[in-house]
Amino acid sequence: GQAGYPRRWLAAIVLIVGALMDMIDVTIVNVALPSIRSDLHASATQLEWVVSGYMLAFAAALIIAGNLGDLLGRKRLFLTGAALFGLASLAAGLAGTGAELIAARVVQGAAAAAMAPQVLATFRTIFSGSERGKAFGIYGASLGFASAVGLLLGGVLTEANLFGWGWRSVFFVNLPVSVAALVAGLWFVPETR
Repeated sequence: GQAGYPRRWLAAIVLIVGALMDMIDVTIVNVALPSIRSDLHASATQLEWVVSGYMLAFAAALIIAGNLGDLLGRKRLFLTGAALFGLASLAAGLAGTGAELIAARVVQGAAAAAMAPQVLATFRTIFSGSERGKAFGIYGASLGFASAVGLLLGGVLTEANLFGWGWRSVFFVNLPVSVAALVAGLWFVPETR
């Protein structure tokens, strides 16, 4: 392992921010659903799929992504997931129909699944002893906040209507976070298998 990796806490922050973006996205869209319905003339079923498509893709891809991380490298999979998540968020924000939004959300869910298992697996490699417990604890606590933050942020962004984007801003907000996770991940996260 790489226990004692000098930039391990910076790596941990990058990984946690990536995971938080994934978890916040589970709930951030909920508050925006009424606006999405009126803007895209989406059916009730389509709105359900906007939420469920993300979670189904996430659940379906999670175990495979964990295994791929072990085989191909966890950093590589985390960064691939971050890039794909950013692109899928852009696609979701630009969606012109309910179907396009659902497709983007499914890709987002799969991308989130590519990132998620790499976090704890990397922690197990770069931390040891009591530090590992601290890192896992911080990660667990931050995930607890994620769903509440998602609901709050979704409401704030939808109401603020930045640049006239309305509900689309709940997806566009992921772009700078994805880019930051990608760049910081390249710098600070060590490759582990």
